[in-house]
Amino acid sequence: MKADCPILDLRGSARARGQAHGETARALIARHIDLWRSETEKQTKLPYREAQRRLLGETQLAAAIRRWTPHLWEELCGIAEGAAQDFDDVFALNLTDEQWWFFAEKQAEACTSFAFRDDKGAVWSGQNLDITGWMDGLQVILRYEQTEAKGGSALVATLAGTIGMTGINDQGLSICCNTLLQLPHRNDGLPALCVIRGFLDEPDLARGKGFLRRIAHASGLHYLVADPGGWLGLECDADGVRRIESSATSYCHTNHPKRAPQLASPSSADRLKAMETALAEGEALAALSSRPICRDGTSPTDPIGFTIFSAQWRNAPNPSARIAAGPPSEASYRDIAPTFTSD
Repeated sequence: MKADCPILDLRGSARARGQAHGETARALIARHIDLWRSETEKQTKLPYREAQRRLLGETQLAAAIRRWTPHLWEELCGIAEGAAQDFDDVFALNLTDEQWWFFAEKQAEACTSFAFRDDKGAVWSGQNLDITGWMDGLQVILRYEQTEAKGGSALVATLAGTIGMTGINDQGLSICCNTLLQLPHRNDGLPALCVIRGFLDEPDLARGKGFLRRIAHASGLHYLVADPGGWLGLECDADGVRRIESSATSYCHTNHPKRAPQLASPSSADRLKAMETALAEGEALAALSSRPICRDGTSPTDPIGFTIFSAQWRNAPNPSARIAAGPPSEASYRDIAPTFTSD
C-alpha cells in the first residue's frame, strides 16, 4: 500500500461518519472533484455543470438511494458537509459506474475478481479493482461502524469522497465487483457503490443475496460475494439477478457476461484466462501482481486499465484483509483488520 493512502476510522451515525470522512479527507475530496470536472468535460464535450445537471436531473438515482439505502444518503450528505463541498459534486463522484453508461462511455472495463478454497478449506476472495490512472493518489480505506447493522463494523477500499468500491465486514462477508457495460441499465435503480455498501450491512451470504435480489440495479455488474461458507457469482442488471455456475473449489470473473463469451474484449478474455490458469495452479494471489491481471496503464495492449486497489479477503469467522493501494507490482500490501482492534 502506498504510504500516503489514509485509513479513516468512522464511528457514529451515518451523518457523523460522512462528516468525519469529509473533514479528514477534505483536500483529497477537493482534488477528486477538480479532476472529475476536467475528465467529465473531456469525455462528454459538455461544460461540467451541464453534464452534472443531466446526470443528476435526468435520472432517479437519488430517489433509489433514499428508498433502499436511506442511511447512505445521510452519509453522502455528511461527506459534503465535512468536506465543505456542494452536495451535487459529492453525489456525482459516487456514480462511478452510472456515468459510464449515461454518457455512453462503452470502452470502460474494470476489475478481475476471484474466489477459492485453500488447502485447509478456508474461503478466500478478492479482486484487482481497476479504474483509470488519473484516479491514482485519491485512494482511501474506510473502516466504519455499521450502526444500521446492529453494531458491526466493515472495511472498504474506495476513493476520497466515495462510500466504497470493494470490502469485507466483521462477519467475513465480502463483495467484489466487475463492470458489465454490455448489460441493460435503468435510471431509477440503486447505484453500484450503494449496492456494495448495502450488501455489507447484511450479516451473511444468504441475507446479502436477498438484498441483491430485492433492489433494482442501476448498472450492469457482476458481484462476487463470499462469506466463511462459500461464494456466489451474480450478474446483476436492469432485468434482475442471475447466478453464475461455479466449481466447488474456485471461481473468477472479468468484464463480460459469462453466458455471452462472444462479447468479451481481448483484455477481458485474457484476464479471465490468466486467472483461471492461476486458480488451477494455486497461484491466484500471486497472479494479482502480474500482467494481464495487474494493470499499470503502460501496456501497449491495455493503455487505459489501471489497478487502483488490489484486495485479498480471508472470509473466516475472524476475517482478515490485505490491500494494496495501486498496482500490486508497485504498491505493497498491508494487513488491515475490518474491526476496530489494532492492526
